[in-house]
This record gives sequence, C-alpha cells and structure tokens, in this order.
Amino acid sequence: ARCEANTFDGERCRYGALTDSIRTLLRNYNVLTTRIVKRNTYDEFLRKLFEQGLYSDITFVVDERKFPLHRCVLAARSSFFHEALENRWHGKRLVNLTKAKFNAESFEAVVRYLYTNCCEIKLDNIDSVKALARSCRLPQLIELIEQASKTSSSSNIYRLVLEPDEGDDSIRSDFCMLAEQAIPLELRQWIAGSEMPFIDQPHLDIFSDLVFIIDECYYFHVHRAFMCTRTEYFSALVKDHFNEMLPNTIQQSAEKSIVVLKHIRKEHFLPLLHYIYSDECEISNDCVDDLLVIADELLLPGLKRLCGNTYSKMLSINTIMTTIRLARLFDLIKLEHQCIRFITDHLEEVLEQEEFKNFVLEDAASVVDRQEKDSIPIIDDLKFYLAEFSTVNASDMDETSEKIKLLDDFLEDIGLNV
Repeated sequence: ARCEANTFDGERCRYGALTDSIRTLLRNYNVLTTRIVKRNTYDEFLRKLFEQGLYSDITFVVDERKFPLHRCVLAARSSFFHEALENRWHGKRLVNLTKAKFNAESFEAVVRYLYTNCCEIKLDNIDSVKALARSCRLPQLIELIEQASKTSSSSNIYRLVLEPDEGDDSIRSDFCMLAEQAIPLELRQWIAGSEMPFIDQPHLDIFSDLVFIIDECYYFHVHRAFMCTRTEYFSALVKDHFNEMLPNTIQQSAEKSIVVLKHIRKEHFLPLLHYIYSDECEISNDCVDDLLVIADELLLPGLKRLCGNTYSKMLSINTIMTTIRLARLFDLIKLEHQCIRFITDHLEEVLEQEEFKNFVLEDAASVVDRQEKDSIPIIDDLKFYLAEFSTVNASDMDETSEKIKLLDDFLEDIGLNV
C-alpha cells in the first residue's frame, strides 16, 4: 500500500491501518520523484514486458531470485549485454550470477531501467546500482542517479524514483533501431544519428525468435516479445490458429517460427513494425487507408489514432464528408471532433454539398423512434461546437448566431425540424 504523506487521505490511510506493521510500512515508504508519471499503453507494455516476462528467452538468477528477460531488449539497450549475449552467454537459457558483487535489488533496478527508462532505488543501495550501471555501460543511468541524489538530503527520503527528463526519447529510439534491424537489408533505411551495438552486423537475426514473410520474398526477423505482446492478433497467429505457419526450413533453430502474412504488403508492414517497437511511425497519405484497416484488424488503437492524425492533415472541402464517416466507423473521436471544427469553419460551402445533406438524413434516421422535434447527432455536435468554442467576443457571437441560423434554415429546407 502507498499513501501521500501530509494529506488528508494519506493520514487517514495511515491511521486506518489494521496493524502496526502496515502503519510502519506506509510511514517508511518515502519516494523522491522528479515528475508525475502519466502512464500510457506503451509505458504499460514495457512495464509488463519486464514484470511478467512473457516470451522470455533467457533467465538470470541473482541471490536465488529469477529474472526472465529478453535478449533483444538487453542487447538493444546495452552494449555490454550485447557483447555478453553474443559471447560468454551465447546460447544459454539460464545465467546464474552466483559470484556477483551486487544483490538482486540492484540487478532489478538496472534491468527495469533498461526496459522502462525508470526505476526505484533504496538510498542504501545507490552505490551498488551505480557500480552495476558502470559495468553495463549505462552513463545516462549514472547521471540520473547523481542528479536525484543531490536533492535527496532530507532524512525522510528512503527511495529514489528515477525518471527520464521530459522529451527524452532514448528508449523509443533504441527500440526503433531494433525494429530497423529486423527489416531486410534491401528495405532498411539509416536512422539519422543512430548508433546500434550491432549496426555493422550483416546478419542481425541472432536475437530474433520469429520470422514474418511479407510479399512472399521479404523476411523480417522480429521478436515475439514485441510482436506478440503488443497485439493479440500476432500472438494467436504464432500459435497457428489460422494455419499460416510454415515448416521451419530456413533457420536451423527449431525455436524460430516462420509465419507468412498474406494480407499485409511491405509498405504497410514497415510503419506497422516501427509502431509496434517504438509506438511511433511515419504514415504516408498513400498508405493511410490500408494501414487504418490493418490497425483495426490487429487491435492497435494507438496506431489508429496516428492514422487519424494523418487524416486530420488531409482535410479539405472535397474529403470532409468521407473523413467524418471514416472517423465514426473506426471510432476515431479526436478526428471526428476535428471534422466538426472544419465543417463549422467552412459551413456555407459544406451545406451546399449533396453528401452533407445525405449524411444529415442518415443521422436523423439513425435515431430510434425519432419524433419531429428530436435532435440529430451531427447537428447537435455542430451547434455545441459553435456555442462552446467559437464564442469569444461580440463579433464571434454574431458570427455564431448566423451559422446556427444557416443550420436551422438548412434543416427546414430538407424537411427536418430540431
């Protein structure tokens, strides 16, 4: 249990503790944090990947405590781990660190940082974590510890919570480069400013445990930890629910499965791959339609939102009605709001379109048992936006009134009254 000290809820939680041991635990749990953590789906994915160890391909044992981890993550984030996994730990599924000069808590803090860019450290364990970070060649972690330690002079502080600075995209960059290594050489692009521990390797599938074949000729050496954890679709596919598996005739290792993706082309799989690994991708206007359908099929709402952002930059009088239909179909709330705003800004031109008239009539028909004076969803949205977001001064109020009158006249012309 955790509570915020010196607040009503915190004190109520502490004094309401059932036993003295719980009360002591609450009182002693003091955390120094540099900023408020705003969790998103990508952060949660990374946290669960570390804590749950799904699709782990190597296990470390420290002080009899087991850590199921992933070679690809360790290698992408630390040159030390990359070299060790290629050499002294090559092929090993279990690494027992019995003679380590650090404890399990120090190892957990460092590895959690590799996975999430964040970690918690007890003050009496700082030196051990710094020494391990130095061995693992993690200067950024050492810098974070030193910066946080300078502000931890209070005697009431027992732990440090280390978090990256705002705008620090190092972990996304590392995993984006990992995705780039999974791409066939003929399709790969160089990422400006990138440095990868194994960038000079011609064959980069040593940490891969899954192959996707695209367009029958492109082999993507990917990682289950990312592909199967980020989307249940690929998880089910790898389990051969759809009978798309091939006999493993390409790789000698029986642990590497090969899957043919027949419905995704390379121009769509490339941005999909970067999104799965880094939560970011570039989406061109030419492929956004197909990529949106794929994102919906693969149950990736974040990628759908990125597609929505691309559509929002393409809004025009000629595309607005198609786009708002699409926003509703794929439940892109932000894009729908942007369409509403666009319509209010270009109301006179939109009202002249036959497609808008048909859209309003369809909206009216969608209201179950609609009476003559009942509202219409699209009209309600337009009037709400005009009333809430377009009224700032007297001139705005006059313009808003004129637009509302235009809407009312339009409804009367098509035989609808609201």
